[in-house]
Amino acid sequence: MTIYEQLMDILQGKEGRILSIKEIKSKLRSKFNTNPGSIILSDYCYNRYNNGILFNKHLFVYVNRSTYKYVGENYPYTGLIYHKPKGTVAESIVGEWDKGELHLYAKDQVGQKDAMGISQIEKLYEEYLEMLRFELNVLGCKATELRHLIGRLGEFFCVLYTKGSLAKVTNQQGFDVISEGRRISVKTTAQDTGFISINKNTYEQFDDLFVVQYKDDDFSLIFYGSKEEIPTRKLYGNHFEVGLGSLRKASIIKLL
Repeated sequence: MTIYEQLMDILQGKEGRILSIKEIKSKLRSKFNTNPGSIILSDYCYNRYNNGILFNKHLFVYVNRSTYKYVGENYPYTGLIYHKPKGTVAESIVGEWDKGELHLYAKDQVGQKDAMGISQIEKLYEEYLEMLRFELNVLGCKATELRHLIGRLGEFFCVLYTKGSLAKVTNQQGFDVISEGRRISVKTTAQDTGFISINKNTYEQFDDLFVVQYKDDDFSLIFYGSKEEIPTRKLYGNHFEVGLGSLRKASIIKLL
């Protein structure tokens, strides 16, 4: 039996379980006397790509270096495929699964966040919402203490709302989302009052402003328009400040 066949044998009925490498290697050695050094579980993952192998045998979802989730063959997986070539520090995204359908990116797309399909953003949006609820309801954190998490959810919300895509380099070019050729700066807040801040130095590097509020376990749109439509803004140092109240009024006027 091949190692792939041995894995299916010892893990039959364990679909959905998260297992350690140590546990899996121990089972293989006990039943088949398989050399632990010849077992490379990442070769059989939906979400990991390794050089030198055919990407056609999939049994696991990689969790971290020591744990894998067993899901079995022909699993309707939705998620990104990561690859870390030898000698590199960062991982690249080389493809994705959409409900069990494989899409490997062209070489010029590898690593680009805007190569991701909407189904991936939907999945990330759902997963980040679960993390947010855990932080809020289980760990007792306040929404205002989770700015990074809420900010990322705001970007996903914008992508889904505009049918756009994530910018290639988030928070570096002055915008976060691209939709129909428009560069959108996304601002997310958990406050009812106050203001949002816009960096003066990157003001010329976006076209539209998209302001989202998180409140009562939901995200809602406060303002979406071109930067020419942004209401009265005050300059403090290197940042413009725009009141949430004035943004809401500007949105109402646009609808009239």
